[in-house]
This record gives sequence, C-alpha cells and structure tokens, in this order.
Amino acid sequence: MKGVRRFTDLRAWQACDIYKKAIYRLIDAGVYGKDWKRRGQIEESVSGPPDHIAEGFGRFNPPDFARFTVMARSSLMESQSQLRDAVDKRYITEETRVELDALAGSALEEVTGLMEYLQSPEALRNARRARERRIASRPERLANRRPNKEPRT
Repeated sequence: MKGVRRFTDLRAWQACDIYKKAIYRLIDAGVYGKDWKRRGQIEESVSGPPDHIAEGFGRFNPPDFARFTVMARSSLMESQSQLRDAVDKRYITEETRVELDALAGSALEEVTGLMEYLQSPEALRNARRARERRIASRPERLANRRPNKEPRT
C-alpha cells in the first residue's frame, strides 16, 4: 500500500466505485421501473463496498480494516445475487448481467487482495512503522501548526 494517502488511491475502492456507477447508470435508465424495493436493495448493496473500504481505511488498524473489507465483499456478492434476480424479473438481460458481473468480479478480486494484505504480517509491520513515524513527527507538526482562531481580547 505504498503511496496510498487517501482511500480513493486504493484499487479496491476504485473498482467498487466503477461497479457502483455502472449499476447507477442501469437504474437511471429506468430498468427497475417502479419496483422501488428492489431498486433500493441494489443501490444499497453497491454503495456499501466503497463506503466500507473508506471507513476501514480511516481506522489505521489493519485487522479492523480487514473486517471492513469482509463487509465490502459480502455486499458485492449480495448485489451479484440481486442482478440474477433482475434477470428472473426480466428487468435486465443475461448479457447485461454478465457484463455487470464482470465488474463485480474485478471489484471482488481487488477487495480480496486488499483483505489478504491486511491480514498479513507485512501489513502489521507497515502499520507499526507508520504509527512510529506519526509519533516521531508530532512535535514538528505541532510546532508548525497555526492557531485557528485569533486570541480573545
């Protein structure tokens, strides 16, 4: 995860976001019609994975972050199941499902790779080093900080 400064830098987040946007385009095209329940279910299942990855990234703790990747994976799989249901309901064709399933598959691969890394000893070592660097640089950061407010008079 070298060079990753924001959650948006993570390939897993990017792949989930691409998949989410593809589903949103499908929904915007009116495919789900007036089936608000199914529309809400699929919107929720595809919006969850990028959110889970972002939240996990903010934890600064590899085991905790890995837990959020598990949630992202399960939501991706849920959306894949919902796409199969959309075929059964004739909202989409099998061809459309296969195209979207390929995007979901790419997202699953990236999220799984991230999860495996976060569960590795290397991730724990890197997190420890990063924490030590933050602690060591704290006095310098505090010295360079500008006050947010003018002193009261």
